[in-house]
Amino acid sequence: MRFLFVGDTHGKKDLGKLRSPEAARLGLGGEDALIHLGDLGAPWRADTDEVLKWWQSLPTQVIICLGNHENYGWIARQPVVRRHGCLGHDLGGNLFAPLPGETATLGGKRFWFYPGGLSIDFFLRELGIDVFREELLISAQAEAIIAGYFSREVPDYLISHDGPRTFVTERFGFPLRLPPQSYYTHMEETPGNRAHPAFMLDRIYAAGRFRKWYFGHHHQDIASGNLRCLFRRMVLEDSVTGESRTITP
Repeated sequence: MRFLFVGDTHGKKDLGKLRSPEAARLGLGGEDALIHLGDLGAPWRADTDEVLKWWQSLPTQVIICLGNHENYGWIARQPVVRRHGCLGHDLGGNLFAPLPGETATLGGKRFWFYPGGLSIDFFLRELGIDVFREELLISAQAEAIIAGYFSREVPDYLISHDGPRTFVTERFGFPLRLPPQSYYTHMEETPGNRAHPAFMLDRIYAAGRFRKWYFGHHHQDIASGNLRCLFRRMVLEDSVTGESRTITP
């Protein structure tokens, strides 16, 4: 089985990398899996759109770690099913979004998922239309998920939308901060009730408790050891041989 790791596509805005000749030559099929690192962005403002239909038509399995630019209102209405050994939303076709903290098994490998990210442009967006409270987990839920991660065997892959705060700050120079009061006001939410993923994931990063880690969100392509952020580039891995190569459209 082959895994294709893909960063943010934002509806059709950054979908070109998957429609490129380089992607087409990979010949991904039903025995392969595309691991999406969040911000699928489809459907965006409706119950369906042309981009969602394109995704649903793909022959390969598509496993999505939900980001912050997602239609969470629509996602919440989709059935929760058990697939790949874990619970998640069936988004139609071969699209599957594991619930937070779930571990999917694909090609004999275990993938642990932590979704979500903070929309820094939240003040330009309309609650329930193009920004949703669900982009950040409730703090108590996030704490339980991280505690659960530390209580289990380390997975083969850690898949998140955001990355660990320390890594992002040091490598990208992004001064990540907790959500401001204005964020909670805009979201009509109790201050402190939502957890910033980068701060939660930093606990795992500080402990070095991961084998391979892929994330997106920051629109960067950079690798350091076994941790990698993807945006323009994609990575193809073989579950049997362990061979890995970077795809640059």
